[in-house]
Order: sequence, then structure tokens, then C-alpha cells
Amino acid sequence: MLFYVQMKWNYQGRISQDDLWTIEAKEGSHAQSQEGQTKDPVKVIGIYKVASQHRVICIVDAVSVDALDRNSMGILPMKEYLEFEHVWALRDYNVFMEDVKKGFK
Repeated sequence: MLFYVQMKWNYQGRISQDDLWTIEAKEGSHAQSQEGQTKDPVKVIGIYKVASQHRVICIVDAVSVDALDRNSMGILPMKEYLEFEHVWALRDYNVFMEDVKKGFK
């Protein structure tokens, strides 16, 4: 199941900028280790840093919403400093168009 995940860094007044970079380096290694992995319950399809903002956007393939929740709430190195702004389930557009052509029958 594909998900769009938009996160904001929420660290101001909690940790220093240097500490943020240390933890973010671990976060990046975690994300990169999941890219292309088929055995992991959450696979990173793409991860993007929004320019000039404290935001990161990911497209992930999770075996279930439970797996996504476990990963984001319990496994991510940045879990204490990420505010999940948007988490949206994504549907393949071609499959959607097949339903449109069939009148959703």
C-alpha cells in the first residue's frame, strides 16, 4: 500500500542544530537502508527534503497501515522530532481509470 508522508522537523528549543544533524544522519541511513528492500514491512520509494523548509516528504510502500504506524512511531531515529503533517494512502491512477471506464462496477 503506497502512502504519501509529509513530516516537519519539530526540534526548536528541544535539541541543538548540531544534535539535529546527528540524528538526521541516522534517519537518512535508516531510510536509505529501506530503499528497494522487499523484505521490510515499510519500503522507501522516494524521499525528498523540501527546499528552504524544515520538511521532508516520503513516498513509502507499507504492507499495512499498522506497519507504517510501527515504523513512524517506534522505529524512526527522528520519531521524537517529527510532526507528521499529512499521511495519505495513494491509489494507482491506472487502476482508478479502469474503474472509471467500468463505471465503478
